[in-house]
Amino acid sequence: MRQSNCSSTCTRTWNVVFPGHCALGTRVMFRRSIVDKISRNYSDEELITRVWDVENIKRLVHKRVYYLAEDRRADELKELWVSDPKHQKTASFGRNWGYYTGMDEIKAYYVDNHNTRLLEQKELNAADDLNVGNIYAHPASTGLVELAGDGKSAKGMWYCIAQETTALADGTADARWILEKVAVDFLKEGDDWKIWHIVIAMDLNCEAGEAYEKQSVYVDWDNDPVKCEFGVPTIEKLLHDPTFNWWDNYPFMPEPYASFCDEISYGPEGFVITADKVFAAGEGRNYK
Repeated sequence: MRQSNCSSTCTRTWNVVFPGHCALGTRVMFRRSIVDKISRNYSDEELITRVWDVENIKRLVHKRVYYLAEDRRADELKELWVSDPKHQKTASFGRNWGYYTGMDEIKAYYVDNHNTRLLEQKELNAADDLNVGNIYAHPASTGLVELAGDGKSAKGMWYCIAQETTALADGTADARWILEKVAVDFLKEGDDWKIWHIVIAMDLNCEAGEAYEKQSVYVDWDNDPVKCEFGVPTIEKLLHDPTFNWWDNYPFMPEPYASFCDEISYGPEGFVITADKVFAAGEGRNYK
């Protein structure tokens, strides 16, 4: 709160809320409850630094969008992700079906396997170059960033209404609308913010031009192109079942916090099955 009688340095007080979790039978539910409250005073200079940090985090995510559009996956991992070896060891890339952990595993999936598929596509389509006819559009919107009270980490969530097109050998293309949440843990390495954990939770993947009401309610995992592209991750488990959209509430929305801990991580250590949804009703038939 700004003090009316101060001169050069003004402060304000804000409460940092720690999220917690509780056991519910054999199920675990992530709970948005106040376990503790801490009040910290920040000077104007500190507040400006925090605002600037949030803007740099947003810029980092927006840069990733353009790298995706240009299929610069190797550059993304090299420039936008953590570079400290101890952070690289615990980095993770999650989708609906699990996590790749460690930068070596992430690169093998995200870059190496992807490039192998592109080479196979180029040969099959008799194309002159890679990515002829392909589109990777994943604009990020409605960003929500929570900077830790200690300023060393941050959490963020964005929503993407994406469009991907894959050129086929017969001259046609497989074009799809993909709706997804993107949740990210960030670390500050030196003066730079870097991606540490990311979860991309697909809510919808449907063929463009096909009537939505004609498409199956239940996802055919065996033939889903996004699932097939993801392969077999380091940790295989169903993180988000899109059968009835957000019924499992993962990844959870970031909330204010004082400092990073495993319980609030978007990495595998922070995943819990949400028991506040109606499992008995059978909605989550794909949940494992």
